[in-house]
Amino acid sequence: MREFIIENGIVIDDMDGVINGIRQISGQPISDAETIRKFITSEKATKFYIDQKCTGKMQPDRDTVYLWLDSGFTDPNGDSIMISLLGDSCGGYHGHYFGTMDALARNIKSYFPRNSRDIARNLANLKNKYNNKIADRHHRHIDNEQEYLIMLCNSDAGTSEFESLINNLGINFEDLAKEPAPAPEEHVAPKEPEIPDFHMTTKGEEITVSLLLDTIDNMQSYINELLGELKKSNEDKERLLELEQKNKDLEQALVDIRNFSATAAPAASEGKEPSPGHDLLGRRGKILVLGATAMDERTMQGIAKTYGFKKDDFDFMVDYDKISSFTGRGISFDKYSALILGACPHKVQNLGDWSSLIEKCKSTEGMPLAIDARSRSGELKVTKESFKQALFEICRELKS
Repeated sequence: MREFIIENGIVIDDMDGVINGIRQISGQPISDAETIRKFITSEKATKFYIDQKCTGKMQPDRDTVYLWLDSGFTDPNGDSIMISLLGDSCGGYHGHYFGTMDALARNIKSYFPRNSRDIARNLANLKNKYNNKIADRHHRHIDNEQEYLIMLCNSDAGTSEFESLINNLGINFEDLAKEPAPAPEEHVAPKEPEIPDFHMTTKGEEITVSLLLDTIDNMQSYINELLGELKKSNEDKERLLELEQKNKDLEQALVDIRNFSATAAPAASEGKEPSPGHDLLGRRGKILVLGATAMDERTMQGIAKTYGFKKDDFDFMVDYDKISSFTGRGISFDKYSALILGACPHKVQNLGDWSSLIEKCKSTEGMPLAIDARSRSGELKVTKESFKQALFEICRELKS
């Protein structure tokens, strides 16, 4: 068992076992522990301090039990592989457990079974926080170790540390360029390449489409910036008009893609992964839709029916003005298995020390599972797309 220091007070006590395990889960040939250490110490939001209810924080406090480190690698479904370390009495963290957030949360449940409901709710919140935090990274994940190390080397040229990392991969670029691939012997029939049996899950498809759309958005912003600079320089006006028209066509194409994705992707998930919605709620469980919506109740009930829910499975508190007095009306949350949260007013009666109704619903002990209904832009808003995604998340969390 080889100890490996990530940084002061953070130690993986069986690094070889961790690397071998991550290799098996990710399918990537990880060559050096230094790759993981560099990712954890260089990228943003790679450390999450976890308590016994699976509440994730960016800084430790007196309730912290575990430290989850983002290894940089993902499983075939696109879920990040974390390394879980146990806190000690001196403020340090040691350990060697690893797995996706779902796997590590199940491990917490086995030690703290009374917190199962809180763990399920807080895990969903942690995943949302994680996805928001990693958006600012230079590299969200390590899709290919060699390419990742080369990119680091290019961004921090001259450091022998990166050069040694690449050398450890055993690649000789000159030999690769000079030596042609050997021709197969005549008497040996060439083998057809083996195609791995890999099927991307619905969630993986949604993440991939979302990343592609984000990339297109960034390209579109860059195009708009270039056109602005051209206008300032008084270039050929006829040519500028032509470019502007092409840019409008591209913008319309992006709108069409988003509209298609919003309608087609949820339909695909319903076909591939049918959800027994009503049966997951239990005998007395219901779902409360809390917050202003862009739809009427009949439309939402129609959408929910495709996920296996019934009309009586839902209560609606969607009047923006009436929500401000919601907490003072004595409504019990005990009959709800889950909440779908939309846009809520900031000023609400009887909030106490909570800054908002959303925070109270998510952070109060004993509250049901709370899922944000967010648009692609991240806005808290109940639309057809965000409502479908919220129902999908509720079914997945209640199943687990």
